[in-house]
Amino acid sequence: MGALGVDGGDAAVDAQRGPAARASGPARPEPAGLLEPRTAGDGAARGSGAAGGAPRLAPVRGGGLSRVGLGLVCFLVTCARPEPVVAPAFARTAPTKVLATPAAPPPTASSIPEVPPAPRGPLSAFFDALTELGASKRTEHVRVLWQGDSHTNADFLSGAVRAVLASRFGDGGPGFVRVGTKPYRHDGVKLGRDGAWNVDPDPPARRSLQDDGVFGLGGTRAVAKPGASFGLQVVARGETAEAQARFDVAYSLPAGAAFTLQLGSHQRRVGTETTAEEGPGGVRHLALTAPLGAQLSLRGERGAPRLFGVIVERHEPAGIVVDTSGIDGARLETPLAWNEAAFVAEVARRAPELFVVAYGTNESFDAARVTKYGPQLAELVGRLRRGAPGASCLILGPTDAPLGEGSVPRVAEVASELRRAASELRCSFVSLQQLMGGEGSFARGMKAKERLCQPDKLHLTPKGYQELGQTLAKLVLDAYSGGRTDL
Repeated sequence: MGALGVDGGDAAVDAQRGPAARASGPARPEPAGLLEPRTAGDGAARGSGAAGGAPRLAPVRGGGLSRVGLGLVCFLVTCARPEPVVAPAFARTAPTKVLATPAAPPPTASSIPEVPPAPRGPLSAFFDALTELGASKRTEHVRVLWQGDSHTNADFLSGAVRAVLASRFGDGGPGFVRVGTKPYRHDGVKLGRDGAWNVDPDPPARRSLQDDGVFGLGGTRAVAKPGASFGLQVVARGETAEAQARFDVAYSLPAGAAFTLQLGSHQRRVGTETTAEEGPGGVRHLALTAPLGAQLSLRGERGAPRLFGVIVERHEPAGIVVDTSGIDGARLETPLAWNEAAFVAEVARRAPELFVVAYGTNESFDAARVTKYGPQLAELVGRLRRGAPGASCLILGPTDAPLGEGSVPRVAEVASELRRAASELRCSFVSLQQLMGGEGSFARGMKAKERLCQPDKLHLTPKGYQELGQTLAKLVLDAYSGGRTDL
C-alpha cells in the first residue's frame, strides 16, 4: 500500500475549476469564494484504499510548490530549525525615526499622585502567562487556539509562529490534530489514512447548520467506515521522542458503534461501554499516556464512530502549544454554524491564554457589504470568550491579493472593518496585508527570486508563509519584551 496523504492532484484540479464547481452539498446556496473546499465531502467514494492494518504515515518535508493550491503541501513537515526572524522580502518599509526628548526631573515625594492600576491590554493575559513560563513558575502549558481558513489549514504560517515561540519558551507538543480529513497538514506530525471515511459538515466550510452541528474543537468530524484507519506520529528524536506525553482522543459513538485504538504497543477496543469523560453533544474524551514519539492508530470496527481529533501534549516541562483549526474555504460564518454549547465546552477544556481569529481572505472576494463582518466577528469572539473568559484576543486581517501590480481593493476594506470591530471587542489587530508590505506585496512576492507567493493569486509559498509567520512572531515578542500589551 502506498504512503497515505494528499498529493498535488486535488489542488491542481481545484485551481483549474471555478469556485462554483468546488462548492456542493450545503442546504442553501452560498456565495462562491476563491478558497472553497476542494471537494464536496470526503466520503466512501474517495476512500478506495485497502482496508485493514494501520495506514502508512506520510512525513512532510518543506519546500516549494510545483502546482497550485495548498493541497499539494498538506502533509509536508518542516523539521528544520527556524531561520532568523526577518521581515518578509516582499515587505518594503522605511526605518522609524526616534526623536530624543529631554528627560523630565523626577517628582518629589509630596508631588507623586496615587497611580491607578494599569488597564489590562488585549494581550495582557497571554503576556502574563509567557512571563510565568519564562520564569519556570508555571506547570500548565501556555495554549494558543488559532482559527482560520486555508492559510491556517496548511499550518505553514501558524507553524512558523509556533516554532519561534517554542524556541524561546519551550515546546509543549503539537496540540490539536484533526483526524481522517484531507487535504490537511500539521507541522511536525506525520499523518496517514486509509479506507472509507465520511467527513462532516459537507462541505467543511458550510455556513448553515448540518445535523446536530457538533463538530468538536476543529469544526469537522470524520466518520470511519468498518476497516477505515488513521495514523498519527509526532516527528521527534532522541530524548524528546521518549518524553511522556498525553494523547487525548475526542470522539462520539452512536448506538452500537466502536473503534480500535492502538498507541505504541498497547491496543484497546473503544465502545459505548468504555469509561470516558463526556461533554455537551455527546463528545467524549479518552486520555492515554505514552512516549511522545509513539504511533497512534485509530481503526473503524463497527457502526459509524465519529472522530473529532486528537490532542497531543508533553507532560512536562510546560511550554507553548498552538492548536490550529483551519478549514479550506472558511469564512467567519463557518464556525457560527457549529453547535455553540459543544464548541464552547471544547474551548473551555483547552483553556487557551490567547485565541487568534484569522479569516477574511474569502470574504475579500464576496459581494456582501463588509459591515456584516463586524457583527459576525463579535459573535465568534463572544463564543470563544464564553469558553475562555480570561484569554487574550488577536484578530488577523487577510493577506494581500493581487490585481495587476496592485491589490484587490476589498482586501483593505475587509481589514478596516475587522480592525474597527477588534477595537470595540478589545482585541489586538494585525493586518497581514500590511505585514506583507502593503498594496502590491503579493505581486512583488510572485516575482521574487525565490518565489514567496503562488500563481493562484491567493496563497503564499511555504517560504512566504514561513517569513510572514516569523515576522508576526517577532511583532508579538517585540511587544512582549517592550512591555506593550497591544500590537
